[in-house]
Formats: sequence, structure tokens, C-alpha cells
Amino acid sequence: MGGKYVANGLCSYSNTLSSPRPKTISSTLPISIMHLPILLRFKLAAPTLVLAWGLLGSPLAHAQAQTQPTMPLFGTEATTTKYDGPQFAGGPDSLRAVVERTIRQASPTLTEQQFVRLELTATGQLAELYYLAPASKAAQKQARSAEAQALAQQLAQRLGTWYLPTGPNQSGKGTSFTIPLALGSAPRPMPLLYCDEHPTFPLPAGRTKRNTPNAMSFVLMQVRYPVEDLRNKVQGKVYAYFEVSETGAVEQRRIAGSVSPTLDAEALRVLQILPNALTPPRYQGKPVRVAYVLPVNFTIQ
Repeated sequence: MGGKYVANGLCSYSNTLSSPRPKTISSTLPISIMHLPILLRFKLAAPTLVLAWGLLGSPLAHAQAQTQPTMPLFGTEATTTKYDGPQFAGGPDSLRAVVERTIRQASPTLTEQQFVRLELTATGQLAELYYLAPASKAAQKQARSAEAQALAQQLAQRLGTWYLPTGPNQSGKGTSFTIPLALGSAPRPMPLLYCDEHPTFPLPAGRTKRNTPNAMSFVLMQVRYPVEDLRNKVQGKVYAYFEVSETGAVEQRRIAGSVSPTLDAEALRVLQILPNALTPPRYQGKPVRVAYVLPVNFTIQ
């Protein structure tokens, strides 16, 4: 089972920061912008669907971007680019500053990258904060350490209140948000964790907006359940991380939350299908680098 890492005593923090306790993963997640959850259900004899994506690779292709059919990262219309997910007090710049400050104050013994997931209530209060299950043994060991738990507690104290937009497309329920923690890595600019406008992508060759509403749905159409995991009935939610740069380049693809080596590899493989964006993410009208997390839920019916 993937997602929340509770093995060997690693527990999540509640908003009261008292008596950490394990909690099982829910079978579905509400849609937010940074997280793009899509439930994949497989039958043991289900056929495999493999489609080709026409990648942009030349200056001429980029010059033709304005006339090329586009699709949003998620949603149903090419114009669905406005961010309508959870917003931190002070905006994305403030959120990034809080995370960077907390990382600088963390113990120097923390050297493995981690990802923490926030569960927010319908009123925007932090209900729970926990580490996603790391893929490497070193990161797993670190996530169980007292230093990592102290870091999680600091984040929970500093990230307590969020604003959840209301509107016809909102569920009125709580949501979730994932934050990367670049611990011990070489200094590099931290991406924003959300923005005003999401990137748009080229519509795959041979596809239409009707059967391919958005980039994430097309990517997840390519998932093939690993035979070994089908046989052993291994299920769970793999969290795949990626960044979209100021130029629209898709970079830093990696696994943020692990289930098994084979399910992780499949989630990373399909993420490689995502081409560079035709239009980059934007914040206050300017192109920016933004981080995204794609939960891929492997379920056997």
C-alpha cells in the first residue's frame, strides 16, 4: 500500500500536534491543482492501450504553437488554466519562503529528499501532515528519525491555515497538498507550489478534445499494470513528481511516494510521455517554474 508512510512507527501529525497516530489511506482523493488524482482501475484480463504522442522538438514547431490544438493539464477545456485549488496565506511566494526557512533550520543530518502531504479540512485548516512513503531505504530510515519528525512538527505549526476557493466546481470538502523538501541537496531555486495559470500542452496526434480532455488523462491512459504486481495483487497509490519550467519544459520527474519498485517504475514511465508545454505556468502574468504531483492509483477489480 502506498501513500502515507507509517511503517515502523512513523506517524502523522494532527493539527493539535499531540499523540501522532497512523491512519489508513482513503481510496479516493479530492481534486486539487498541484495534485491531479485520477483513479485507475484494472481487470486482470484488461487489454493494453498504447498511443503515440507527437512531441514538439523544433523551433518551427514552437512557432506554430499558437495554431496547434491544445489541451489543459487537467479539466475539460483548453481554457481551463486558472488555479482554483488551496491557497496559502500570503500566496505562493509566502509558502515557498516558509518552506525554505524551515528547511534551512532543519537538522544537518537530514540529507534525503522527502515529500510531505497536507490534509486540509473544508474550512482550510490543517488536519494532518505526514511523509509520503519514500522509495529508497535511506530515505525511509530518515523519515522515521526524530529529526524528521521535528521537521514535520515545525511545518505543521507554520502551515496551519489555508484558503479554499468556493464555486460551482468545488466539492465543499477538504483537500490535500504535497510539498517537496529538498533536504541536503545542492542549492537550486525552489519552484512555486502553485500559480495563477497552469500550462497547456499539445493535443496528441490522432486524438480529439472529446476523447482526450486533458494532458493527465492521456498520460494515465498509457498505464500498464505490471504483471508481477497483478499476480501478487499489489495495489496502492504512487505519487509522481514533476516541474514545469518558465519555458514550459517538463523536468525533475521522480517518485514522491512509493508503493513497489515495479509500480513506481510504471508511474515514472508514463510520466515521461508528458511533453513540454506549449504555454508555461504563470504567476502575476509572468512565466514561473511550478511543481506538480500526480497520484496514480493502481487498483485491481
